[in-house]
Amino acid sequence: MRIGIIALGSRGDVQPYVALGKGLKQAGYEVVLLTHDPYEGLVVGEGLEIFAIGGNPRTMVDRVMNDEKMNGKLGELDFLRKVMPVIKPLLNEFVTRCWQGCQDVDALVLNVLGIVVGVPIAQKRGIPLFAAYLQPMTPTREFPALSFPRVPNWLAVVRPSYDILSAELLDWLRWQFYRSMGKVTHELLGTPVRSPITQMQKQQTPIFYGYSASFLPRPADWPDYCHVTGYWFLNTHADWQPPADLQAFLQAGTPPVYIGFGSMGSGDAHHLTELVVKALSLSGQRGILLTGWGALKNEQLPENVIAIDEAPHDWLFPQTAVVVHHGGAGTTGAGLRAGLPNIIVPFISDQPFWGENIYKHGVGPQPIHQKELSAAALAEAITLAVTDQGMRERAAALGEKIRAEDGVGNAVQLIEHYLHLSG
Repeated sequence: MRIGIIALGSRGDVQPYVALGKGLKQAGYEVVLLTHDPYEGLVVGEGLEIFAIGGNPRTMVDRVMNDEKMNGKLGELDFLRKVMPVIKPLLNEFVTRCWQGCQDVDALVLNVLGIVVGVPIAQKRGIPLFAAYLQPMTPTREFPALSFPRVPNWLAVVRPSYDILSAELLDWLRWQFYRSMGKVTHELLGTPVRSPITQMQKQQTPIFYGYSASFLPRPADWPDYCHVTGYWFLNTHADWQPPADLQAFLQAGTPPVYIGFGSMGSGDAHHLTELVVKALSLSGQRGILLTGWGALKNEQLPENVIAIDEAPHDWLFPQTAVVVHHGGAGTTGAGLRAGLPNIIVPFISDQPFWGENIYKHGVGPQPIHQKELSAAALAEAITLAVTDQGMRERAAALGEKIRAEDGVGNAVQLIEHYLHLSG
């Protein structure tokens, strides 16, 4: 059986699906990842087949995040409003390539950005369909939708209704932005222009959530077809070797603080780099800066700070004292897996949600929103994360639980179960 995985977005959005694809391949399935061209090395390097669908997510994100009008705006809807005009000229190629790449697959697995085109393709071809998400999307009365604020305690009586309505409203608003993609899909495939989320709910499409129930428990009011499997980690190859300067830096002193913002851009990388270097100085800590997609720069750094372009999280994080990052689902999972306090500086989308849950669990300080970030505030958070023994013990205990989970294996077993039921 051949399984297609449509995984769109930044590297952090795609890498967990490479891990899931490897698990499916090890279970005996043929696997093809339909994703962006720049990830060919990542996919092929892990022994999987890629079907390139075009588009460079870094270019798209850079154009949006570096827009001065976006500075400080955290909401997913703000981001969608800006990114859709960037994506629009690529839609015909994107939908066409996805359709071509799905001609010989027997089942489809979709990430959250892939459902708009993947759902109609699966329905037109009459093949089994699975949703695989990195953040909670199913409405619940236990917490509000991503990007929506929590109800204050004095309004607790209305919280359950607010929480579930916020998710339903967000689904409707998302569809308003994605409708143009639905129209292109309709023109090319002849499928109805309908919300894929609504269709999946009616058909009770199985949903697999790639995060740990030890960190975010499965809501009791979710339907039976929603499963929390554990994180889908892609482990570093045993023969990977770090750059000599990084290895020397790690060996030259106490465990440093990791600071990196992944695919996020600040609009002023020089200023943000100065800010985090000053925070390290104020807190008396050494630091490793990950330049990522350009949020931080490798320029005029003091001896107690080093900048790197990239390094595998599962290799690097256990050698650090604290991880400071944007709160992407994958980086949050990696930080928790390492058993370290996480300091979240959220920019957009689900990042504030993960930051709030880090704080709620007592495994990191209160998140500092990017628009409120200062050297003094970051230094205070770093000092707390380094010195608070209770926080460090809670983070270590949670990391031990997460390392004991087999998220990929659990997801593969569930996919096999549903494929068996579908005949």
